Amino acid sequence: MRRVLVVLVAALVLATMSVGLVSAAKPLPKLVLLSGDSQIARLYAQGVQEMIRKNLGIPLEIEAVDFKTRLQKMRNKDFQIVFAGWGADYDDPMTFLDMWITDGPFNDVMWSNPSYDKLIQVAKTSPDEAVRMKAMAQAEKILIGEMPIAPLYWPAWNFVEHPYVKNVVRKTVGSDFEWKWAYTEGRPGGDKDQFLRVNFGEEPPDLDPATSTDQVSFWVINATYEGLARKNPEMKILQGSGLAESWTVSKDRKVYTFKLRDAKWSDGVPVTAYDFEYGWKRAVDPRTASQYAYMMYVIKNAEKVNGMEVPDDKDPKKAEKNKAIDDALATVGVKALDAKTLRVELEAPTPFFLDLITFITYMPSPKHMVEKLGDEYASEVDKMVACGPFKVAKWQHEYKIILEKNPYYWDAKSVKLQRIEADMIKDIATPLNMFDAGELDLVGVPGTYIEQYRNKGMRTIAEATAWYLEFNCKHEVFKNAKVRKAFSLALDRQAYVDHVLKNGSLPATSLVPPTIHGKDGVSFHDVYVGDLLPKKADVKLAKQLLAEGLAELGYAMP
Repeated sequence: MRRVLVVLVAALVLATMSVGLVSAAKPLPKLVLLSGDSQIARLYAQGVQEMIRKNLGIPLEIEAVDFKTRLQKMRNKDFQIVFAGWGADYDDPMTFLDMWITDGPFNDVMWSNPSYDKLIQVAKTSPDEAVRMKAMAQAEKILIGEMPIAPLYWPAWNFVEHPYVKNVVRKTVGSDFEWKWAYTEGRPGGDKDQFLRVNFGEEPPDLDPATSTDQVSFWVINATYEGLARKNPEMKILQGSGLAESWTVSKDRKVYTFKLRDAKWSDGVPVTAYDFEYGWKRAVDPRTASQYAYMMYVIKNAEKVNGMEVPDDKDPKKAEKNKAIDDALATVGVKALDAKTLRVELEAPTPFFLDLITFITYMPSPKHMVEKLGDEYASEVDKMVACGPFKVAKWQHEYKIILEKNPYYWDAKSVKLQRIEADMIKDIATPLNMFDAGELDLVGVPGTYIEQYRNKGMRTIAEATAWYLEFNCKHEVFKNAKVRKAFSLALDRQAYVDHVLKNGSLPATSLVPPTIHGKDGVSFHDVYVGDLLPKKADVKLAKQLLAEGLAELGYAMP
């Protein structure tokens, strides 16, 4: 009898606890998706909003902000979910994977996994390509397993250009557009005045190569600067293609010695190896706060120096700490041996290093301008110089930017365009109407207009880019991995590309897109990773994980 009473009492206690737990469940707070404010960005965000409402019963609110504000909110971790994308900076899976290491400069989601960090370090330091590929594949599986981000689609870019537009190179890796070899032939009214009219869609937020992080700014910087090498129209890196006439590599593949050509900035001042040393160390310097400094970590001591403490103005040891940074910068493995010779020492053999030197952060910095202007450098036309095919001639903020041929460019004879006029129009229809009216020379074609332009010379390029949802892993709801996985499984990726994008994009079944290559030039995704995510939504499992995750957090189901 006593045993029965004990059981009954225990059952009563458990029942009371269950009732208490149920009654104590908190209502789910308002959840907000941060997106861009252009017409097409709003449309794409609404597609996500509808899938989450339909499949999880959660009414996501959309916060649409301008491009610069969205970037700032992401860097400040001021979001719950953000619709974000990443384009490859170089042709190696690392360009997508080292973003998510603990405390990485682009790890806006604040996710951390020691095993992931270890695998990425192996891939960064191993000279064996097979070992690198295996480590990166394992790392990607960990990333997708914990879902701090939910890959959604791999985009295709559709565009049309008038028949008279020639040799605009559209790259899948890097800064997208290459204008150096472009020209017109057969333009109505004649081709004596060589120019192109395009739409950038946004204001370029930052035209300083050491600190810039966004696509629109990259388009301008790639046109107005040049690194030690420049990819040709076939995307090959050849000696003599940039500001370096030639280079040699040591037997252990850790030391590169570049010989620079005669070249000048657009103000007539010579470009020297000292400008490269200054520019690269400026990006590494933690006081610059360059988010792309991690791209320099392949260089000896760069990561160590970039991680040093930056003193604030109230720090009593400010002078001492600043001197320590200055002294440490002298140990970074880039050194101008003279005005025409640059020596670079790497931490380990890096197969994609020549790809890196074509990237924006590896451009030289004009010391004579940067030290005079400080943070104002590259903020206005009269506060910047160029060393590339073009220079910024006019900049009407939020409206138009005009690039003109740079007469001081070392290879100016190969540049046929006299100017590029770029508008900053955010809506979808206006640029297309301007193209049809002959007021723009080339334009992107959104999915809703593809049928209209399919037979008008439209071209499609598969991009080395991934778009995904970022979850703030410190947020009260999205700190739970089950909730994050529920949101990912609620996304019908195939329906999204078919019915929202409608532009030939592919459902992202992992992070690294198939256009990125692994060992021996094979697709990293196809050979090493495969499909880690379903193309179709798994609503049943999504709801199950959502219920479990919310219960663990003390929230009621919506």
